[in-house]
Amino acid sequence: MTPRRIAFVGPTLPAEQRPAGFEYRPPVRHGDLFDLCLRPGDQVLIVDGVYQHFAPIRHKEILAQLARGVHVAGTASLGALRAAELAGFGMQGLGQVYGQARAGRLTADADVAVLHTDDSAGARRLTEAMVCVRHALTELLEARQLDTHQASRLEQAAARLHFTERSATGLRHEAGPDRDAMHLLLDHLQRHGDIKTRDARDALHTLAARPVPPPSHAPGPADNWTSSYGRQWDFEHRPLKPGSAVGARLALACQQLFATDFPDRHRAYALRMAAATTRTTGTAGRLLSAAGFAPATRPHARLARGTEATAHWTADERLLARTFRLPPGRLVYQDLPAEAVAGTTLDELEQRCLRLLLPPGAQALPTARRHTLLSRLWQAGSEHDYRLCALERGFRDTAEAARLAGAFDLTLIARLLREPAAAR
Repeated sequence: MTPRRIAFVGPTLPAEQRPAGFEYRPPVRHGDLFDLCLRPGDQVLIVDGVYQHFAPIRHKEILAQLARGVHVAGTASLGALRAAELAGFGMQGLGQVYGQARAGRLTADADVAVLHTDDSAGARRLTEAMVCVRHALTELLEARQLDTHQASRLEQAAARLHFTERSATGLRHEAGPDRDAMHLLLDHLQRHGDIKTRDARDALHTLAARPVPPPSHAPGPADNWTSSYGRQWDFEHRPLKPGSAVGARLALACQQLFATDFPDRHRAYALRMAAATTRTTGTAGRLLSAAGFAPATRPHARLARGTEATAHWTADERLLARTFRLPPGRLVYQDLPAEAVAGTTLDELEQRCLRLLLPPGAQALPTARRHTLLSRLWQAGSEHDYRLCALERGFRDTAEAARLAGAFDLTLIARLLREPAAAR
């Protein structure tokens, strides 16, 4: 299979200046690398990324790709900062902005940030990045078009502005009596291009001219840097199968929320995973004892009460299924286990989810209505029973269940509850 070359580029480099040979994607955000289902030997270049209105790309997302043998490089903007931070783990840095970040002269995301239009409008840049202002001032000083006092005053004027206000108009206004010098700076940026644009263009041409490097595993053993958060992010953003519009976590949620027999599936999963974790085989009672639960209190614990779906379980099985967590004790699921998909194919599960997911642009039901519908769906006789139902379906609590239910068309689910024949 031919290695993929993917570049996350936004306002730093206009589309007409981008060389062929890459899959171009908008500025990277949290989860995007997991979404791609990258393989060993694939190459990713991060130029632009979001960090204010959306969660930014996490370091562990990049580390996860490096561990899989994906070549990840960064330049010009947020990519340069991440490359400087992860150079010791195998991320490649390119360009002068990266060099400044690697040397410790550039540390703040805000120094490379700009205000820009959204992707549908071409991600057009509306303000100037502080790193570009500083670099342009250095070039003007070297050309003796500004003296050191003017350059210092212009840098201070630009630094006083928030990155969202550092437009040409804002810079001229802030410059005050140095307005003519500021006009010279802006003209220089317009005619010669800023350093971020140059770095991005050079990095793309450099990588395009080279063969994709062989897979590497620079981060070393995964246990040295992985965490439950990284595993959760991977699971939440990974497609059910390559190219699927349904995520693996949503596919599991579809089963957890709506499969009548999911409590039994979850019990089987918890028994298997608990045995593997404690290295103890046998009944739920033995597994609970190995985990430190006192046997005397089990039958009378409120957590061990039966519900409509678990009346045929033993008290120990209820307690085990409802308290099970993967080490280090935070997650219940970090993958789609065999028990959750038994008796169905991934294609069938995908189609089931697509039928039940909210249509694009549709509004999710308010959280309170989600709780009401789930309680009815699970035949919970009380608020306490509702909490037990959520736990025995593998949710950490009712809040997690309601959050994941927000992705589904609960109005359709409610109609199917009223008209069960429609489900057939």
